Amino acid sequence: MTDLFEAEATTTTSLDLRRLQRQKRRAARRRVTLITTAVGLVLFAVGASLAWNFMQGFETTSSEIADFEGPGQGNVQVIVEPNDTGADIASTLYDAGVVASKQAFIIEANDNPDSASITPGYYFMHKEMKAEYALLALLDPANRDVRSITVPEGKTLDYYFQAIANLTGTTKEEVAAAAENTEALGLPAGADGNLEGWLFPAKYDFNPGVTPQEVMTKMVAQTVKMLDKYDVEEADREKILTVASLIEREAKLAEDRPVIASVIYNRLDIDMKLEFDSTVKYLSPSEGVFTSDDERAIDSPYNTYKYTGLPPGPIAGPGESSIKAAVQPAETDYLFFVTVNLTTGETKYASEYSDHLKNVEELRSWVAENQTSDSSS
Repeated sequence: MTDLFEAEATTTTSLDLRRLQRQKRRAARRRVTLITTAVGLVLFAVGASLAWNFMQGFETTSSEIADFEGPGQGNVQVIVEPNDTGADIASTLYDAGVVASKQAFIIEANDNPDSASITPGYYFMHKEMKAEYALLALLDPANRDVRSITVPEGKTLDYYFQAIANLTGTTKEEVAAAAENTEALGLPAGADGNLEGWLFPAKYDFNPGVTPQEVMTKMVAQTVKMLDKYDVEEADREKILTVASLIEREAKLAEDRPVIASVIYNRLDIDMKLEFDSTVKYLSPSEGVFTSDDERAIDSPYNTYKYTGLPPGPIAGPGESSIKAAVQPAETDYLFFVTVNLTTGETKYASEYSDHLKNVEELRSWVAENQTSDSSS
């Protein structure tokens, strides 16, 4: 009996123990669950806080990029220097009160690939411009403050000096004085100090305040560039420019330039005088088609009626087409030419003098009928 009660007691105790253990395990699991949940909530809160701060950082940065609204007001001049970066331009605009912040302009410039083509120079701008409008203003050539000069072909230094004086607000005498320092102008040594023919005829744009020296330096550099384009050796530059200047003064139509070049070289090859009226008129500028006996008797190496060979230098500023013709003349046996119609520019050529005389008579008839005083050769 005793054993039976003892066995029953032992069994009850074991069940209680197991129940107690299960309760402890449940309590432990609840504690782990609570801790895990708490940690998760903390991590979520921290993550949310970081994300909020991150987004706030974007919003704060964006709000700090100030920008004006509209096209602006008032006038101001800004200068874009050569080799300026986008940041340099942004600083210039900001300092001048054109844009509200450097960053606003930089953002617009980075978004517009055309910003890389901003040309250095002086610009008319408004103050308080929206960065987008400021960029567009710099890309518009109409907003540039430029001093332009168009130099025509076939003119002499005297004409060019006056044009440069008009451009720079100086006198022709001051331009001539600046021209004396040919080394400062970059005139090649082969020109022997003779600037005639080296001021390349073209259209040029300059910044305000440009000096005569700067203008002539650019024109000389353009002549060198053109000669290099046609592979003219340094030793031949002065000769080519001289031939080209004769072509420029004699030719009336583009297609005549290489043919007239062939006449020049054909005469030089046989030591025949060129006898060009253009060289006489260089010495004695006058109106009319023909030169007088007195003019053709002027004793000067430029007078090709009196001396054989080329003049000692150019007699005018030749353009590209005349330089090209001097380098690439046509192949002909012509020794004579004359423009028979000064309105259309029609020019006739001859290998024999008798044929040339007939062409000259045709010119005389045209002049008599039209009573013109234009020049011809």
